[in-house]
Amino acid sequence: MATTPTTRVTELARTHRLDIDTATYPTVAYQQLMGIEEAKLLEELRTEDDEVYDDTGAMREEVTGYAWRIEAKIAWSTNLAGTAIDAVQAFLRSRFKALRTSSTGNAEFGVRWYNREGLDDGNSHEGRVYVKSWAPSGGKGRETIDIVLQGQGQLTDITNPAGSLVPTVTSIFPATGSTAGSDQVVDIYGQHYRPNGVTDVTAVEFGGTPAVGYTVVSDSHIVAIPPAGLAGTVQVQVTTTAGTSTDTPADDYTYA
Repeated sequence: MATTPTTRVTELARTHRLDIDTATYPTVAYQQLMGIEEAKLLEELRTEDDEVYDDTGAMREEVTGYAWRIEAKIAWSTNLAGTAIDAVQAFLRSRFKALRTSSTGNAEFGVRWYNREGLDDGNSHEGRVYVKSWAPSGGKGRETIDIVLQGQGQLTDITNPAGSLVPTVTSIFPATGSTAGSDQVVDIYGQHYRPNGVTDVTAVEFGGTPAVGYTVVSDSHIVAIPPAGLAGTVQVQVTTTAGTSTDTPADDYTYA
């Protein structure tokens, strides 16, 4: 009799991961793009002829810049209940449609590309892109989408975000609340809240005081209810079995 496999890692688990920043600048909220069947990062040098008489007819070129893009095929996916399109895929679709009436600059967003096993392979990058191409398969059966994410500006080398499972806090919203606490829900964005699909958060604290309550939405998103606090700025910390997030300006929460 067939049984449910205990290991979910298959040949479809590609070597690299693509994260999409779905927040509005300057807030940062990277979320993993799920359903990737194929993906590749292409970097191309831009050149111009630089041949001179002394080259005796041999070709010579000078590099004047570079361009980059990410080409991917994704399985068009819904949530587990089948009631809505996967949130990150829906975000990409909305950004492509926005280009019909808006400028490219208004439709840009951040991406991260890195080895999912945490290896420092020299291919961990971050940059801004827009959705240049959106091509549904048009065939029968399950639907796939071919997309091109065209790089805008520099492609920056970064430390592999998966190199350590210690959680990070990259932004919070809103970043201000009353001293009474419990008056709002605070979105906490970062990484390593649900590594490998398993929730690992053991504490969420505002200035060392536990949150009234919190829910781990995804590996990069927590919603929390702040406790009461004294007027001033405190650090929002997330703790997992791997450690506690490091203090940065991005995790500051102000009681007023």
